[in-house]
Amino acid sequence: MRARDFSPESHTPEPRPVFSRTLLTPGPLPPLSHLGLSLLRQAVESGLRYSLYHLGLPAPESAPVEVVRLRLYLDARAIRPLLTPVPGGPEVVAALLEPGGVGSRPAVPRALEAALSFHRVRLTPFRLPGRRPIELRGNETPEDLWRLFRDRFSRSLAALNDAVLADLIAAIDRRALRAGGEEAWPVLSESAWALRTRGRGDLRRFGLPDPIAPAWSEEPELAEGARHALSPHAVPGRDRHRGRFREAYRAALTQLAPVYRALARAAAESRLLDDPEDAFFLPLELAEHLASPHRPSWLAEAARDNRAEYASLRRADEPLDHMDERMEMALVGEERPEWTWSPLLPLP
Repeated sequence: MRARDFSPESHTPEPRPVFSRTLLTPGPLPPLSHLGLSLLRQAVESGLRYSLYHLGLPAPESAPVEVVRLRLYLDARAIRPLLTPVPGGPEVVAALLEPGGVGSRPAVPRALEAALSFHRVRLTPFRLPGRRPIELRGNETPEDLWRLFRDRFSRSLAALNDAVLADLIAAIDRRALRAGGEEAWPVLSESAWALRTRGRGDLRRFGLPDPIAPAWSEEPELAEGARHALSPHAVPGRDRHRGRFREAYRAALTQLAPVYRALARAAAESRLLDDPEDAFFLPLELAEHLASPHRPSWLAEAARDNRAEYASLRRADEPLDHMDERMEMALVGEERPEWTWSPLLPLP
C-alpha cells in the first residue's frame, strides 16, 4: 500500500467525528436495554480512565460519553480539550475516535512509546472475566442475588479495563502502520477469526453487548447463522489485541445474565414487576430496587416506559459508528439481521 499524501493541498479535510463508538462497539448495533446501556457505560468509563492513567495521560473528571438512541458513544467534545495539549495526547485521541484512520508523523513521544511497549507485552495473554460460571443454589434471596450481581460485575472490571487498553494500543499501532505506508485493513480478533475459519471457539465471548440478548453459548444456532451469512465474503486477517473489549464484555455479561434473570423472576413473583423481562429496562442505579421488600410505586411504570422506548428505537434510524455535528443516521425501518452477525464482522 502506498503512503498517502496528507499535505494541506492534497485533500479537503473531512469533518472530524464528534461522537464515536468505532473503537469498542463498531458495526451494526441495535439499541441497548437500559440495564445493558448503564453496564456498558460503567465498563467504558472505568476502562478509559484506566487506559489513560497507564499511558501517563490525564483522565477526565466526568465521563466523556454520550448516549444516542440507546447506543453509547465517546464524546470528542470532552476528550479533545483534555488530551490534545498533552504530549502523545493527539494520537491517543485519534485512536479513540478514529481507529481506522492514519497516524501522525513523527511517531509518538518516547514516554508514550515506552508505556505502549510495556503493555503490549503485559497484555499478550487474553484474560477473560470470570472463567467459571456462577452456580446458583436456588434458595438465594433477592438481596443475595443483587449482591452477587453487583459483586461479580465489579470484579469483572479488572479484565475489562485491560481489554479497553488492549484495543486502544492496537488502534494506535495500526494507525502507525498506515502512516508508514503499510497495509492495515480491518481485522478480526483471533477468536472471531478461528470461529469464521474453523467453526469452533469459546461462544461465551460472542453475542450482542447486552444482557437481554443471549450469548452464542446459549443459542449456538446464532453462531452458525452468522457464519453462514458471512460465508460468501473473504475472511479478513486477525490481530491479537483488537476486539478484546467486545469479547471480554460479552463474556462478563454471559456470566452475569443468569443471576439477573433469577433476580427478575423473583421480582415478578413478588409483584414488583409485571413481567420478568421488564427488569432489563431499569438502569443499574434503579435495579437495586428489585431486591426491595416493598414495591416502589414508580418501578413498574418506569420499566414499561423504558421498554416502550427500546421497542420504538429498534425500528428507528440507526446512528452511525461515528458522527459529526450533522448526526447522520442509517435508514432502518425494521430490525436488521446484521445486528446478529456483528460479533464476526471485521474491526477497523
